[in-house]
Amino acid sequence: MNRIKYQLYTGGLVLLLVFLLPYIWKLLYILFFSSNISVFAQLELYKWVAMGIIMAPFLGRLVKSNVMWFETFSHEFTHIVIALLFFRKVKSFHVGEGNGVVYTSGVNQNGLIPMALAPYSLPIFTYLFLIVRMLVAFQGLWIVDIIIGMSIAFHIACFRHQTGKYQTDINQYPLYFSYIYIYLARLINGCIIVVAFFPHYNVFTSTWRLFGAIYGNLSAFCGWIF
Repeated sequence: MNRIKYQLYTGGLVLLLVFLLPYIWKLLYILFFSSNISVFAQLELYKWVAMGIIMAPFLGRLVKSNVMWFETFSHEFTHIVIALLFFRKVKSFHVGEGNGVVYTSGVNQNGLIPMALAPYSLPIFTYLFLIVRMLVAFQGLWIVDIIIGMSIAFHIACFRHQTGKYQTDINQYPLYFSYIYIYLARLINGCIIVVAFFPHYNVFTSTWRLFGAIYGNLSAFCGWIF
């Protein structure tokens, strides 16, 4: 029964990807192929983010002794944020160097898929600083953008060090399902982050635009079928 359940879940993820692809193509067209604005002008939006990504490894060397602890903290903190979004009570939270644990309310601690797989697909600190970016005066945006770039680099490092089939978060589900979920979620988050830097957009309107596009593609498909 579980096998069939996760096959159905995987089918749903594949359909989500199919309805996401037109949005991704449109986004790539705007960034690289638009005749209204040059590629360099578009990429100018991300210059300070790129600077932050480049700076992150050098900063990491300065706090090398604590990097593993920070990565573990980020992992467990992401579990906590998603648990709270699903109205679960956090009972305990422990972080050590290279290991950590979170206990929440609910019959199955790890049965909530978004909570279990969030640390491998959700750049939580990037989202937090994108919200901060909405509140910062224009003159200070470059500083926040550098920090956002650092947070992206940090998430990539966490992903490289923590993602593997040895993780109980991942291997409690069929591996094909876990990895499809993780990479699809990363693709969605990447689209949201990119559009959040467009003029007159922020992280919330970017999210709304993406899921609105998916819904529009789904509606068009249903209209064509029926």
